[in-house]
Amino acid sequence: MSLKNLKEKVKTVGKRILHPEKIIEMTNWLHHLEFLVIKVMIFAISIHHLYVYTIKTIF
Repeated sequence: MSLKNLKEKVKTVGKRILHPEKIIEMTNWLHHLEFLVIKVMIFAISIHHLYVYTIKTIF
């Protein structure tokens, strides 16, 4: 399989054409989404620990 043929298969998925700029934009968006999810999870865990600490301290 030649390199040119492989590049054409990567560029065309079905009937849609993928441009390198669009792929970079999508990966950046997914990267930011991943960090947002991690930040939300850390926030939720910290709130939970704060709640448990408060309940154990008060009662």
